[in-house]
This record gives sequence, structure tokens and C-alpha cells, in this order.
Amino acid sequence: MAKSREITTPAKATLDSAEKNTGMLHSVTPEQRYHYVEVAAYYIAERRCFDAGYADEDWAHAELEIDRLLAEGQINR
Repeated sequence: MAKSREITTPAKATLDSAEKNTGMLHSVTPEQRYHYVEVAAYYIAERRCFDAGYADEDWAHAELEIDRLLAEGQINR
């Protein structure tokens, strides 16, 4: 009989990712993380041609992406 696989919702994936990131965020300084997020948010905004009114969303999306990359060890320190 085949094993059943758990379906991961986006909310659960974000929570799981955040739990994994807790340890990883200590490997970079808060200033480094802030800079990574700042640059990522800029490029996210650039893809939308800098439409006004999305700064908070861009920043939140950038934080999630940077935290994911840190957790996966894909960002060189």
C-alpha cells in the first residue's frame, strides 16, 4: 500500500520555512539581512515597473524570499 503524502498549504509552508530559518538568521548579522531584503525588495518593485502603493507587499515578499534562501544556504555570506 502506498504511503499518503501530506499536502502542504502555503500558510504551512511559510510557517515551516520560518521555523527552519530561526537558526539560519543568526549566521548573518541583522544589518546583512536587512541589506539582502532591501535589495530583493528593489528588484521585486522593478519587475512591476515601480508601481506606487506596493512597498509593504514588496518588503514582505522580499523578507520571505531572503529567509528561504538563508535557510537553504543559497546566499553566500
